[in-house]
This record gives sequence, structure tokens and C-alpha cells, in this order.
Amino acid sequence: MSKNKDYTNVEAYVKKNVSTSRFLHCQSVGMTVMFYNQRFNVGFKDSDCYEVGVLHDVARNWNFEEMLLYCKEYNVHMEMEEISNPILLHAPVAASLIKTKNFNEDFQNAVRWHTLGSKDMGKLGLLLYISDYLEPRRTFLSDIERMNFNKMDSLEQICIRIINREIKHRKSKDQVLARATQELYDFLKEGGTF
Repeated sequence: MSKNKDYTNVEAYVKKNVSTSRFLHCQSVGMTVMFYNQRFNVGFKDSDCYEVGVLHDVARNWNFEEMLLYCKEYNVHMEMEEISNPILLHAPVAASLIKTKNFNEDFQNAVRWHTLGSKDMGKLGLLLYISDYLEPRRTFLSDIERMNFNKMDSLEQICIRIINREIKHRKSKDQVLARATQELYDFLKEGGTF
């Protein structure tokens, strides 16, 4: 799959804000969003898919104090789980940052919920949530596991499977799912679609 649009501005913006390895992850997520968009014939433009993937972690290298101050200064809503697990704050901060760059609400919702997931994240958000988890550079999945995800019949089925893995991971640490993730899971298990 090739990128056929000039993404120089978006890539330059993200590149100056993240480490090289994080930037490579962002590019890979963008390509993965394009893949799932095409595989499931979702209908987004390739350019939107790639850009949302590149942008999603733009605040990932900020430290907790910077993110917390930003959220307070710009009145950015924070979930309790994001406050107690500060690495998650990069999602609402990134969504706020891209709002200032005039990206539309679909982009903002997708980036806002790419860590926890949400029934309000929209179809682009679903693509991003799945792609951030399944992009090929992720080492916590084997090639066989990734291939099994890719055999599934819908984005919603893939998302349920990802959350099932998250539930298992949380149980092993004696933790529960974030409220937004649980709501998404319940929505999908009840047959909800995006």
C-alpha cells in the first residue's frame, strides 16, 4: 500500500514532537488504518486514514506534568483512568492539539479515544483503535495472532477480541477495564455497530 498524497506538513508536525521510534509507529498506524479501511470498504479517503494514524500519538512524549497542566489550562476533559494512569493523557491532549490545527470532529473523536476506546469514537475511531493495537511494529502480538485477528469478519468483531485480551490482561494485574472501554464492550456485545 502506498501513500500517494503529500503528507509533509502532518508528518513534520508529528516528527518534531515525538521520538523517531514513536514516529515510525505513527506512520505504521496510518498505513494500518488505510489497510482496514480498504479491507472492510469503510469509505474514508486514504489521506484521512493515514493522517489520523500519524497524528494519534503527537503528545505521547510529553511528560505527565505537561499533559496535566495542558488539560487544566485548556479545560480538556480527563477520565479518572487517565488521571490515575498518566500515560493515557496523551490521547485527550493530542485531540485538543489537532483541534487547534483545524482537523474535523471525526479526527478529534478518533484521536481522543484511541487508548481507551469509546462507543462515541465513531467509525474512524474504531479504525484507529484497532490499528493502533494491530499495527505490524507491535511486538506483543505474534504474526499468527495478528493473522487470526485479520481473518475476522467485521471491525466490531476485531474490537471485541481486542477488548477480551485487555480484560484478560487487566485481570492478571487485578485491575478492571476503564469505564469508557467497558461501555464500548457492552455496546458491541449487545450488537452495536459503528
